[in-house]
Amino acid sequence: MTGTDFLALVLVSMGWLFFLAGLAVNYSARRRSRPGIPLLPGLIGSVTVFFSLPPLIQRGMDVPWPWLWILLPLVLDPGCVPGLLRRLRQ
Repeated sequence: MTGTDFLALVLVSMGWLFFLAGLAVNYSARRRSRPGIPLLPGLIGSVTVFFSLPPLIQRGMDVPWPWLWILLPLVLDPGCVPGLLRRLRQ
């Protein structure tokens, strides 16, 4: 493993951990009617998925609808797209 591959592995792992932790914080804050972390976990999750898909495809995995997997973190995070829609509705 080269230094670049190791750095990429560390950054992708940190992106996934930040996305999952931010998702947990936002759902907990949403349940308690408090403000969470707006936009950031969903955006980090989308960027992480964007950089995680090419290695999977190179290794022969069939990834149907890659655009759906890239947009999914934006929809799952209650502080991202659902939060923006909630703010527009008020």
